[in-house]
Amino acid sequence: MNLGSFIYGNLLRRPARTLLTISAISLGIAAVVSLTSISWGFEQSWQKANDARGTDLIVTRMASENTLPSTFPAEEPRRLLLTLPHVREVVGLFSTLLSVSDTAPPVFVFGWEFHSYLWDHLKLAEGRWPERDNEPVAMIGSTASAVLGKKVGDEVSIEGHRIRVIGIFESSAMVENGALLLTLTQAQAATEKSGKVSVLNIKLDAGATEADSVSLRNAVREKLPGFSAITSGELVRSNAIVALSKAMSGATTLIAGLVSALIVFNTMLMSISERTKEIGVLMALGWNRQAILKLVCAESALLAGAGGIVGILLGTGMARFISRMDLVRGKIEPIISLPFLVLVLVFSTVLGVLGGVYPARKAANLSPAQALRQE
Repeated sequence: MNLGSFIYGNLLRRPARTLLTISAISLGIAAVVSLTSISWGFEQSWQKANDARGTDLIVTRMASENTLPSTFPAEEPRRLLLTLPHVREVVGLFSTLLSVSDTAPPVFVFGWEFHSYLWDHLKLAEGRWPERDNEPVAMIGSTASAVLGKKVGDEVSIEGHRIRVIGIFESSAMVENGALLLTLTQAQAATEKSGKVSVLNIKLDAGATEADSVSLRNAVREKLPGFSAITSGELVRSNAIVALSKAMSGATTLIAGLVSALIVFNTMLMSISERTKEIGVLMALGWNRQAILKLVCAESALLAGAGGIVGILLGTGMARFISRMDLVRGKIEPIISLPFLVLVLVFSTVLGVLGGVYPARKAANLSPAQALRQE
């Protein structure tokens, strides 16, 4: 009988313990996979939305890491920004998270300047676009339409204001598909924030270089105290929810790793105790310490690897399920990449081996006579 036969035989002889160990490891790995993919997805969803709009720099007053940037009067900063070199357009954007229906979860509500470049990447799926800046109407993303159960001609309530939906749009960005879109003027009026925006989007001219962008960012910091010009990636990374989700993902990975290693450690230690006489027979038949070490560590790796595979499948399913819940749908698209899943599997297997090192050394250090005397 070879080493592989012993490994499978030992695990199959104790099916209940083997299944319980694999199940416990898989739950920890599933938590790592689902939480990490959702965390990355949240960050990527906002990054994709900002990039899809074609914005080069974002001017914000976000001194603290708020969930959404705090609003500010736009007129004076906008006037000053338009005087800076290589600035082609300065466009105000308002964003907030509101409940627009008594029976549906909150959705993002965006206000974009009428006829600005922000609208260019959107595709009209049904209905029409607003015809003027002060028209009291709303557009709805295709995902938000399904989640809210709203279609062209229906009304939504924004802070007590009844606004009619005149069109359904599609965007390459998940966050926008799950949102309501108004002209900036209408969004400001509905939320009683006249003249205020969440951010100012800067579109640079075709001749602007990276050095010009850096120079512009420095100029904003000097000429507009309390404001900063940042890229969309920097804006997303400074978001409090993104930072919190990353921290939770890291903590979950650490806890899951420690628990998995301890589970394997306990399982293998119990297995060694029960198989002491068997190990003594193997050593009496000529198995050396190296072979015993390989046997126990290989069993540990197999248990952890199996738990990792089950956990990856379970975690992937959990992430997709969560992303389809009404509360999350249209806001987060989980990112599940093959390199990440391979890394998780390696992580799980390595932890299993580490958990089996002490039991393996204990088994290998037994003398044949001592092991055979064990009752």
